[in-house]
Amino acid sequence: MAQKKARDLMTENPTCVTPETTAQEAAKLMESHDVGSLPVVESTASKRLVGIVTDRDLAIRVLGRGAAGSSPVRDAMSSGDLACVNAEDDLDSVEKLMGRHQVRRIPVIDSEKKIVGVISQADLALERKAVGEKDLSKVLEKISEPVGVR
Repeated sequence: MAQKKARDLMTENPTCVTPETTAQEAAKLMESHDVGSLPVVESTASKRLVGIVTDRDLAIRVLGRGAAGSSPVRDAMSSGDLACVNAEDDLDSVEKLMGRHQVRRIPVIDSEKKIVGVISQADLALERKAVGEKDLSKVLEKISEPVGVR
C-alpha cells in the first residue's frame, strides 16, 4: 500500500490572519474555529505564509508582557525559518520534521509558499493509529519530546 501524503491528511484552506490582525481578533478566531494556532499570511489575497501565531504566543508575547489585545499579531508571531511541508511529502517526513522542530501543527505550503493546509499532531497520530503503524502514545511522545533528549 502506498504511503499517504500530507495532502491526504491536511485540513485544507485553514483560517489565516495577517500581521496587522490584532491579538484579540486572532484569539477570537482561535476560539471560534477551535484551533491553537493560525497561519499568518502576507495578505488575504496572496495567502503567502509569513509566520505562525499560537495561543501560547498570544499569552506570553502579548499578555505576559502587558501589551494590549489591540497589539498586532506581528508582535507575537513566529517567523523566519518556519517548519513547513509540501502537500506531496510523505507522512514519515512530516512526522520527523514535526519532531525535529518540536511543533504540534505544521503548515502545508505550495511551491510559491502559499498556505494550502495544516496538519496537527493529533491528525498525524490518529492516522498512524488507524492504519496500525504506531502506538498513538509513541507518535505524541516523539513530537512532544524535549529538545536534546534524542
